[in-house]
Amino acid sequence: MVVFLSMGNLSSRKERLNLLLERYRSNTCTREDMEELFRLVRGREELALFASLQEQWEGAKLAPAANTDWNVLFQEMMQQGQEMEQGGLRPGTSPVSEEKAAVTRRGMRSNTRKRWLFAAAGIFFLAGGGTLLRMLHRPAVPMARAAVRSTRRFKNDVQPGGNKAILTLADGSSIVLDSAGNGTLGVQGKTKILKLASGSLAYQSNRRGVSGVADADARPVYNTISTPRGGQYQVVLPDGTKVWLDANSSLRFPTTFDGDPKQREVQLTGEAYFDVARNPQKPFWVGVYANEPGRGGELQHVEVLGTQFNIMAYSDETAVKTTLLEGAVRVGGAMGSKVELKPNDQARLDLGQGNGISVVADADVDAAVAWKNGYFDFNKANIETIMRQLARWYDVDVSFRGSGSRDRVFYGGMQRNLTLSSVFRVLERSGVQFSIDGKKVIVDL
Repeated sequence: MVVFLSMGNLSSRKERLNLLLERYRSNTCTREDMEELFRLVRGREELALFASLQEQWEGAKLAPAANTDWNVLFQEMMQQGQEMEQGGLRPGTSPVSEEKAAVTRRGMRSNTRKRWLFAAAGIFFLAGGGTLLRMLHRPAVPMARAAVRSTRRFKNDVQPGGNKAILTLADGSSIVLDSAGNGTLGVQGKTKILKLASGSLAYQSNRRGVSGVADADARPVYNTISTPRGGQYQVVLPDGTKVWLDANSSLRFPTTFDGDPKQREVQLTGEAYFDVARNPQKPFWVGVYANEPGRGGELQHVEVLGTQFNIMAYSDETAVKTTLLEGAVRVGGAMGSKVELKPNDQARLDLGQGNGISVVADADVDAAVAWKNGYFDFNKANIETIMRQLARWYDVDVSFRGSGSRDRVFYGGMQRNLTLSSVFRVLERSGVQFSIDGKKVIVDL
């Protein structure tokens, strides 16, 4: 049951807001509490909300500078809240609400919930130089005038990516998965290929073969699933392992793991999140490649027994990052170096700087898997890093103009279900400007 605040006593409203925000910060919010809090934010209970937000930020040691105008802060929050809602955010329906519980682990939960609150309030993108909400120290630009200027620079809008992928079969034929109907898509050897009602791809192995007769030749055939820029997809492999592919990524895998009695092996380019089915007698291996899975030199390999981890291996990034959420993995480089990871560790293989692998303990796991949960996480990212993420998800070409610094560090994040113009309007509060013309984006520094 959702509780609503009356328009009565200001003190009781303020106490209720303080209680809801404190429950949120302490990770004890129920769904009803969250719905009430979102409703209050959207309902503009200004006086009580001013005080509650100020107390909570100060209590969390996240307060802006002492001369911050809290009235400006509130108006900025409400304006951004409207932009977020126009982009698809609704109270109680965050894109991470269903998936979040399954992937949240030690060290992740409080940060994720704090960002969720910032998302609901529309002020969780923070920019530049370590100063929280730096943009609030500048005179506020009237909303109507800002909207007109944005319209002139944004000749069109670009929708976010979605479930898009192509499945290439062993004979070289392909299936466009986003337009394929649910049900059986085909048969590879002794394995049925299914598109589930959830939109994901699954492989159903028949150990006796499709005809019901035991197969004399158990050698597997290989399929490859590839997502374009602006695409993502989930596949359930024949052993039950679940894989989520991010944009511009490919996974090559056998249609059955019966062929090799010692291991299960797949090959990856791009980025993927793995939830590996446990089989101690048959470890799971991921070979990581720069441009095409299974072709060219292998950058690294990951050995797994049964665990959850994320691999980010885009060729235009500076490093291959393997982040462990649960279980244990061993990461090996092309030159023979090996490291073992514990939960919350991240292995980094710097590209172009030798083949040594370093380990970051207590890494930002939340940032590593944000894409899977429906978020961009721009933790300590510069504008070039941010634009690479946006280019992959919105399928746009980016160029830079101006002499401003590209090294300034940004903090925070936002939902991946927003239109590109909504993302840019938030980012522009840090002093950077953007223009959109078809699929071309210019960043003015």
